[in-house]
Amino acid sequence: MNYREQTEVIRNIPIHTGQSLRMDCPFCFHNNTLQLTKESGQMKWYCFSASCNAKGVLDTEKTMEDITYMVNKKSEDKIKWQVPSHFQPGHSTHRVAKYLNENNCIDAYNKGMANIQYDPQNHRAVFIIRDDKHNIIGGVGRAMRSDIMPKWYVYGRKDYPYICGEGDVAVLVEDCASACAVSQDFAGVALMGTSLPDTFIPILQKKYKEVIVALDRDATTKSFDIAKSLESAKLKARVVILKDDLKYYRPGMIKEILCKNDS
Repeated sequence: MNYREQTEVIRNIPIHTGQSLRMDCPFCFHNNTLQLTKESGQMKWYCFSASCNAKGVLDTEKTMEDITYMVNKKSEDKIKWQVPSHFQPGHSTHRVAKYLNENNCIDAYNKGMANIQYDPQNHRAVFIIRDDKHNIIGGVGRAMRSDIMPKWYVYGRKDYPYICGEGDVAVLVEDCASACAVSQDFAGVALMGTSLPDTFIPILQKKYKEVIVALDRDATTKSFDIAKSLESAKLKARVVILKDDLKYYRPGMIKEILCKNDS
């Protein structure tokens, strides 16, 4: 489907200003691979499926909703993000505790390596983000119900990655749960997708001697693109091709997979 045909489909998807959706791709029909965002008079879309070329930016007429959002966003950017008072400990609800267990986050949570809280108002498990000085600067919320969109939502700053674990070797993964799963032996760094934001590169340069790119198997091509970008930034990088998402493996198996599969 060419770009013009894509825009005709995209412009008819209902989305509010400031909203980000993760949905089934209407072009390749893969499950939950299309990211759609509307902000500042533009709709941006990108399909994370390696076999799909759907992506683009569509200018839209600015509405009063757009103007109100931009004014409010500028005000919010000036305010330091704090953990809301209504947040609860991650283990306080059975649904979150079950998610942590099933996705191998529980060890990192129990050892205090991962600060994971529960947002009862929005039904999300929230992975708290800290900067280099250990200041809380935001969080990444994972929906605990299938009817809540988007599945992942970023609170606070968006220019700093979620990191779990210490060491001089970082493992780039797609989500926070996978970052927690690798944290026993490595520093897990969540991209929240399959693209490497430019703002993450200086952070990786400063903190790590080596970066292992370990995205899902259907993002293998993008994994090698990320590795090339890191090498261009003078970082030692390699790709590990996975059979399954790292969060589904126990720590011992994760170390074996990452150390054995040099590419």
